Amino acid sequence: MTTVCHLFDRDAGWEQRVGAAPLLDRLPPDRYRCALASTDPEAVAVLSSLGETVNLISRRPFSGVAGHLAVSPSVARFVSRQRAEIVHAWSLSAAMAAWPALRAMSGRRPALVVELFDPGLPRSDCNMLRMAAAAGGLSIVCSTQTVRRRLYESGVAPEFCTVIRPGVDFARINRFRREGLREKLGVTATETAVLLPEPIRRDRAHFDGFWAAALLHNLCEGFRVILPGASRELERIRRFVETLPGPTGLITPGPAVPFEQIVAIADVLVAPSRGDVSTTAIAWAMSAGAAVIATAEHSTAELIAHKVNGLLFKREDRKTMVMSFVRLLRDRASQATMKEAARGQAYRVFSLRRYVDQHVRLYENVLRGALPGEGITDSAAVA
Repeated sequence: MTTVCHLFDRDAGWEQRVGAAPLLDRLPPDRYRCALASTDPEAVAVLSSLGETVNLISRRPFSGVAGHLAVSPSVARFVSRQRAEIVHAWSLSAAMAAWPALRAMSGRRPALVVELFDPGLPRSDCNMLRMAAAAGGLSIVCSTQTVRRRLYESGVAPEFCTVIRPGVDFARINRFRREGLREKLGVTATETAVLLPEPIRRDRAHFDGFWAAALLHNLCEGFRVILPGASRELERIRRFVETLPGPTGLITPGPAVPFEQIVAIADVLVAPSRGDVSTTAIAWAMSAGAAVIATAEHSTAELIAHKVNGLLFKREDRKTMVMSFVRLLRDRASQATMKEAARGQAYRVFSLRRYVDQHVRLYENVLRGALPGEGITDSAAVA
């Protein structure tokens, strides 16, 4: 029996929750035992829907390298008590807390696996990853080729990285649709529900996506815009809405309603960005049959081809994206055509069974000292 310790921290969000859930549910129970731990109490709340005990590892109020080093002894003690052979860190900072802890352990050290979704990797953390990979015992799971390339550009040897696309639970999407959330949110059958990816962030131009849908709502074109979760930028937008004289169609369900549940009832996902971003939200939108409108970046272009399975536009530096989003939101004919192609692709690329099988293969590889990507093929490359 192999024990896998899943380690989370303050960066845990809906991506980490839906990434860990199928592994907890579907790893062969006669071969794997899972233990969950977090260095941050907020992550415990985020992960509560997993239905598993998330052990809180106390953390001193530090951040950066000091924070990683401060929490490492607690991580080491938890891993030792669990007798874990693998530590699966679900963020870069969780991995940086685990690595010094594992290096300090005597005897046979557990292998460290880190799962990365966001290509926006800080240079300092990439340097630590490079050192950890060179020292051995580290494997990196990238959700896109863009993440893998960003690590390579930062000096991390590509043989330590493998690409495993997100696994989407199509059965859950179908169940969510039957639960009446759309009606609870106040979206009528004739309105278009426009969803923005969580978390809502200022540096990713979420305001432009919100404002485009709000303008169309104000023009009585039947658009409602949903901003999920909780963030400082979301609160800023809400304060801005309170100053406006007319309606905006804004819906803010709050963190109590999971993003994966909202995307199941959305008609359009608008994914603004000013650079490469995580594409897990796009994967779920494609799977749910929602039209995808996004800025054309390397990461989004891995999944979306303009007017084939979604709608893309090229952003211009220092210029607003609002009118580009307005134009594409109005193109309902193209959206209807793209949805079916996107959903068909999603069935091939984001298979939940493939996702679990590839992680099992990854675990087998690291336990026997093989390269992490041995026998693992990017599902988007063969779809």
